[in-house]
Amino acid sequence: MTLKPINVLIDERPISAQLGYTILQTCANAGVDVPRFCYHDKLLIAGNCRICLVEVTGSKKLVASCAVHVSDKMSIYTNTARVRLARQNVLEFLLANHPLDCPICDQGGECDLQDITALFGADRGRFYETEKRAVLNKDFGPLIRTSMNRCIHCTRCVRFLTMSSGVATLGTLGRGSATEIGTYINQFISDELSGNITDLCPVGALTSKPYSFKARPWELVSVKSVDIFDSLNSTLTFDVMANKICRVLPYANEALNECWLTNKARYAYDGLFSQRLNACLLRLSVEFFVPSTEAKSFFLKKRHLNAFVKLS
Repeated sequence: MTLKPINVLIDERPISAQLGYTILQTCANAGVDVPRFCYHDKLLIAGNCRICLVEVTGSKKLVASCAVHVSDKMSIYTNTARVRLARQNVLEFLLANHPLDCPICDQGGECDLQDITALFGADRGRFYETEKRAVLNKDFGPLIRTSMNRCIHCTRCVRFLTMSSGVATLGTLGRGSATEIGTYINQFISDELSGNITDLCPVGALTSKPYSFKARPWELVSVKSVDIFDSLNSTLTFDVMANKICRVLPYANEALNECWLTNKARYAYDGLFSQRLNACLLRLSVEFFVPSTEAKSFFLKKRHLNAFVKLS
């Protein structure tokens, strides 16, 4: 069953849309860019960042374009003075508590907050005497590096682990200025899809720990490939610098892995250089191995040491 298309106006331009689509989706299909932090095509709608506000004829207030569906003969305005001022105010409140550590942030160059602030942010701040909020970093395990001072509470990570991955490990704790994203109890995030939250995070709050301080995005060359560790053959990209793989990211493919990637496919590249077996190993105990080429010298040293102990 196909739905009858409807006609809407976006910035005085007639557009044909489908019933059931949100304003943000309709704008995206029409080539109109609407900024967003919390919205993601593959996640449930939250509507809590308010950067995607637009003006709709007949509504006294601005509406969140990610949470409002289009209707026939709706007039939408995405670039009026009122909309630009609202986005500037939203960014001002976000940056009031955001640390100024872009030069040392691994998200630098790929940060949605940087890009949107450059387009819609004010040229100066007004919070001169207000102390910035400080949040302790969380320990999510060996794969995810946290800097929770940068978190803007978009809840993408929470929604992904809860709805898409099926592991309700993360949650929103506290209220008001005490709001934090974290685990309900102190534990690692051990889900096999947990590495995807580093891609979902629009700021530098969650980044890849193995990739930390390795390279900048503009220094990398991307090479498309496939995952060889399972039968799905997920599509991915290798980011390479100086003939060395620095990180692995998913390549969107709706027929296979959509825009997700397993932790094995994402982090197994370290076997190429840091954990690579380049010699036969001889197992001497449960956790002790020696290269086979050194086994003879090892046993000789051990024999001499035993003889010395007996003589003493």
